[in-house]
Amino acid sequence: MTRARQAAVPPEAEYAAFERAFARAWTSRPDVCGTAWLVFAAQPARLRVAGKRLSDVYLRAFSHLRIDEPARGPALTIDVWDEEEAGVGMDGLEADPDLSARGETFVSGDGRVVVTARAQTRTVFDRERRHIVGWVGSSARLTQYEMGRPLHAELLLWHRDRDVQAVHAGLVARRGDGLLLGGPGGSGKSTIALCCLNAGYRYIGDDYVGVRGLADGGFVGHSLYCSTHLEPTHLKRFPWLEPHAIPGALPREDKSLVMLSEVRPDRLGRSARIRAVVLPRVVDVDRSSFRPASKVASMLRLAPTSLLQLPYAGVAVHEFEKLTRFVETVPTYWFDLGRDFEDIPKRVGDILDMHA
Repeated sequence: MTRARQAAVPPEAEYAAFERAFARAWTSRPDVCGTAWLVFAAQPARLRVAGKRLSDVYLRAFSHLRIDEPARGPALTIDVWDEEEAGVGMDGLEADPDLSARGETFVSGDGRVVVTARAQTRTVFDRERRHIVGWVGSSARLTQYEMGRPLHAELLLWHRDRDVQAVHAGLVARRGDGLLLGGPGGSGKSTIALCCLNAGYRYIGDDYVGVRGLADGGFVGHSLYCSTHLEPTHLKRFPWLEPHAIPGALPREDKSLVMLSEVRPDRLGRSARIRAVVLPRVVDVDRSSFRPASKVASMLRLAPTSLLQLPYAGVAVHEFEKLTRFVETVPTYWFDLGRDFEDIPKRVGDILDMHA
């Protein structure tokens, strides 16, 4: 874990200290500072980064979410700095050389301020002010997870506060109509998403999607990242991705990271109306097929991993009920994945034809 001020410093005081430290980094090294505007769940977010290398890491994961500066102010502000590049540190805070160290979360008594600590990073999120401010020891030593999903816990919590359900699922779309891909790791979400991307569909995500209810009773899914993680043997089935693969450096990083912004930026999407849910399963057949799935099966596939990934237990109380409403509303199917990858997008199209 990070060797930093923890229980001895209240999260509220740590937030104020981080604000001051970022201000020093921003003013002392303007040559390495930059601002970008992003859109999360249809809401504008301002990202300020003190550190060119760190900015590159973040913008590779969020490149499809970049927008021009909007007329109205941000719904989320993110300020982060790289101590190594900006030359600004904090007393009592230093990186842990053990990148495999387990992360920790600290929460203020009223739940307003949440601190997320990992080996090379520490962020403080004031939920009321909608402000994330964070320190990175060295962007060159970020884990594969942090490169592919920067600010993951913080963004899941911000989405939750905006009444957007973070779901462990993928999403692909055709002409604005989306198919949600639900299931645990290894079930085939990435396979469907990447096959559809290669066939011309919009790729919105294959790991986490923000789901928001609409006034008409429907649902829209929002993208978080444009990254994917693939096991080496699985990667070989997508030769067009192999030149862009980033291997893991830690024992637990047994997959390769691919930033799809470097592969097919023209096919990355931000959101789509969810028309149906599919629950993929890998089976030993040539052609893929689908059939209706029960609502119970859908909940068993979606709920465990979606709710367990929320930043801390106190925010998951009402999420199960929201997820239940979603599953009860949207048509659901089992999707048996065959060996013929070219057949997969066709079956996805068949489902969308039924419900679009």
